[in-house]
Amino acid sequence: MTKAFLSLWNDYPTTFADEYEVWHTFEHVPERLTPPGIRTARRYGSVVDGEVSHYFTLYDLDNLETIQHPTYLDLVRNPTRWSEKMRRHFSNVLRIPAECVASGGRGMGAHVLVQAYSVDRSHAGGSCTKLALVLQDLVSTGQMLSYRIGLAEPNQKYEVFEQEPQMDTDMLNVVVLVESSSRGGLEQVRPAIATAAKDMLQPQANLRDGLFELLVSFHDGEVPANRSQILAGETMRSRFTEAS
Repeated sequence: MTKAFLSLWNDYPTTFADEYEVWHTFEHVPERLTPPGIRTARRYGSVVDGEVSHYFTLYDLDNLETIQHPTYLDLVRNPTRWSEKMRRHFSNVLRIPAECVASGGRGMGAHVLVQAYSVDRSHAGGSCTKLALVLQDLVSTGQMLSYRIGLAEPNQKYEVFEQEPQMDTDMLNVVVLVESSSRGGLEQVRPAIATAAKDMLQPQANLRDGLFELLVSFHDGEVPANRSQILAGETMRSRFTEAS
C-alpha cells in the first residue's frame, strides 16, 4: 500500500461519453503514470444521471511530493491537443491529494464506495483511527475486501480546474475508500459506514458520497516512461470529429 493517493471526482456530458472513454483510457490515464512515484491508476464510473456521467479516478502515489515533480507539472501545464479539447467539458470537479493514515484488508474490488468529508482539524487524526476500527471489523466479518482512509489539507492548488473553496481553515479533508467485489455488499454496509463516519468524524460537510464501478486499471510498468510514446494516434482521434 502506498503512502498517499490522489482522488479526483468529475462529471462529464453523456453526449461525449464515447470520446471520453477512449481519451481517458488510451491517453490521459497512461500519461499520468509517466511521472516517477505514480504507481497505479484506476478509473471508475457510476450510473448515468440524465445528461451527465459521474467518474472517479484514483492514483496511488509514493508520497504527496510526487505531484510536485516537474514531469507531473508538465502534464498539467502542457496538455495535448486532445486533452485541451476534453478539459472544456469537465464539471463538478473535486481533487484531493491525501496522505494514507489507515488501511486494512487486501485485494482490489470491482466496486468502491468513496466518501469525502470536511472535518475539524483538532480531532481529525484520532477520529480516523476510530473509524478504521469499524472498517476493520467489516473486513473481518467478510462484508468488504479492503479500505483506506486519507487525510488532506483543503484547497490544495490545482491549475487545471477551479474548485469550490472550503472557507474554514480549521478543517481537514478525510477521504474514505471501501472496496468490494459486490455492489450489493457495499450498499448493505454503506449506512453503517455513514453512521460511523458521522459519529466519529463529526464532519462539518459531506463533500462526496458515491458508489462506483471499476472500468479500467493500470500500473506504472504497463506504460512507456515518456509521454511522447503514449499520444493517441490520429486514427484514434479521427473517430471523434464533432466540434466542441
